[in-house]
Amino acid sequence: MGSRLFLPQGFFINGINSGIADRKKRDIALIHSEVPCVAAGLFTKNRVKAAPVIISKRHLRNGRAQAILVNSGCANACTGNRGMEDVEMMAYDLACQLGIKKEDVLLASTGVIGRFLPMSRVKQGIRKIAETVGNPSKPEFFAEAIMTTDTIPKIISRQFLTQNRKRVAICGLAKGAGMIHPDLATLLCFIITDINIHKSLLQRSLMTAAERSFNSLTIDGDTSTNDSVLILANGRAGNRPINGANQDFLRFQNNLNGVMLGLAELIARDGEGATKLVRIVVKNAESGISAKKMARHIASSSLVKTALYGSDPNWGRLMAAIGSSGVRIDPQRIDIYFGKLQVTRNGEPASYSEREANRILKKKEIEIVIDLKQGRGGAKVYTCDLTPDYVNINSCYSRRPCILIQGGGGSF
Repeated sequence: MGSRLFLPQGFFINGINSGIADRKKRDIALIHSEVPCVAAGLFTKNRVKAAPVIISKRHLRNGRAQAILVNSGCANACTGNRGMEDVEMMAYDLACQLGIKKEDVLLASTGVIGRFLPMSRVKQGIRKIAETVGNPSKPEFFAEAIMTTDTIPKIISRQFLTQNRKRVAICGLAKGAGMIHPDLATLLCFIITDINIHKSLLQRSLMTAAERSFNSLTIDGDTSTNDSVLILANGRAGNRPINGANQDFLRFQNNLNGVMLGLAELIARDGEGATKLVRIVVKNAESGISAKKMARHIASSSLVKTALYGSDPNWGRLMAAIGSSGVRIDPQRIDIYFGKLQVTRNGEPASYSEREANRILKKKEIEIVIDLKQGRGGAKVYTCDLTPDYVNINSCYSRRPCILIQGGGGSF
């Protein structure tokens, strides 16, 4: 999370326990702004969409919101009309408690698919968390409340000064450990900022930052029914309104990129059962698009990821993944590096020490570089290794808890 947390002005954040799936774990989380916000969002491209995704997309049509309500312990996906009615009731109950419009409430859920929310507990939880508004914010409680198989809460914040010397803060809170793959990568992410910005520019900034972060992230190649990235901007910083791509907009974009990229790295590091954070770098491709396509393909390869778990310097698996990526290549030009150690030169074995390669691959953070020597395009994708604990966690997800083999991953 970092040693210092910058919270935007005019926001309240908290998380509590309501007993949705666990009598001890926090499972209801709230973000509330003192004033209505400019809002934007990105959602799963999975054709099976959870009820809160459908309702939040509908509520975002006017580009404004004032609160975000999240629950863990139940995805409220594949729950038909009842699931939709439950989400509508959650929005209505929270709006009544906070004195805001129902349409200004955005919602998100995470947990097991195909189960109904225990609405009596949810309603009590909404009343309970609404009563805490006005107390000091607890962003760490919010981050804990949205976790499922995550092992660590994920919070990143940054601040900067605008041209008229106003301090702007950006704070992002996310969950994600499994079912991670573009687009968006399976996750929930909530970003708050006190900048004064036009809604079209906020949406543009969010899309740009997501492409460089969450859309460059894969854990296991699966996308979820519930993926949501939501951002609220309440204007409390007092900066001059941003209506165009000026210097303040560029500073905001750079800092939003940093927040979301930091969250993406935390998610990759905390992949279910993961022991290593891995960066796949493809450079000198014919284009940036082809570079990203190849990097995603390599990062999704089970053979590559299991070799990384075993610290096995089997670069042949990388060559195979490169060749099956669908990107046009010249195999006799390809160089591969583990960190700074070159293991392949022009598609053939380089002169290197396998012991040194093994030592590099045993590190907790690994960078693999593929140089295609065909153009100027480049891309970086984040992933992790594939371990026995990943299989164990996902073989009994709906029957938590599971016994972990290596100690990685998390419990519900």
